[in-house]
Amino acid sequence: MTNDTYRSLLVPYDGSVFSQRALVRAKDLAKSFGSVLTIASIVDISSVPSPGLIRSGERKALERIRQSVMQSVRGALEKIQKGCIEEGIKTKILVMEGSAAASLLKIISENKIDMVIIGSRGLSGISRVKALGSVSRKISEVADCPVMIIR
Repeated sequence: MTNDTYRSLLVPYDGSVFSQRALVRAKDLAKSFGSVLTIASIVDISSVPSPGLIRSGERKALERIRQSVMQSVRGALEKIQKGCIEEGIKTKILVMEGSAAASLLKIISENKIDMVIIGSRGLSGISRVKALGSVSRKISEVADCPVMIIR
């Protein structure tokens, strides 16, 4: 079955139980609608000190760590992508740096996403305190497409 309404789906993925559940639902929807599934991970390095505040050698070490994290995240998404392709789901992956909510809203806009399927909470510690994670809440409030929040 194909449906032009949901040609392009986005699932933000951070490895949390909630994002894993969202991925399962997104895969089901992508199969049902013949959609392209975009799986995105956002690496937020904002808690790392500014390069101007650390010595040159530490900057090089920090850059190696950043590159290692980005490669690790990309590798994890590539494995997920391979599984999706084996299930017959057209899939693309995106790994970005920055604020999760702002980066996801940019992805939604630039990729003409028709629906977002997002976990209700991610890996951040603060989301344990809130009933709904700050990123999923922000996306549901600001995105200009339907947002399905998975618990």
